[in-house]
Amino acid sequence: MTAASPLEISTTDTGLALAGEIDAYTAPALADAIEQCELSHVLIDMAEVEFVDSSGLRVLIEAHQEAQASERRIQLTNPSPAVSRLLEISGIDDYLNVSD
Repeated sequence: MTAASPLEISTTDTGLALAGEIDAYTAPALADAIEQCELSHVLIDMAEVEFVDSSGLRVLIEAHQEAQASERRIQLTNPSPAVSRLLEISGIDDYLNVSD
């Protein structure tokens, strides 16, 4: 039996839904999933994200920058309390598009 991935990425009608941890191990899969999403306005539901490290923040920032450059929009929705706190203390909650 194989262990479940520390990050589950599900495709939704509006973008992606994440559950678990975004770290150096899982960040590349998230970057790939965001890149593969063909919507012009991508909602990333983070209600079930328990942890994000600097690798995860980097992926979210880079996705935001790439989206702006290509006239797309990335929006983080329903951030868990842990994610909200991290975005707040890192000072990027105002930079990224975040909504409850």
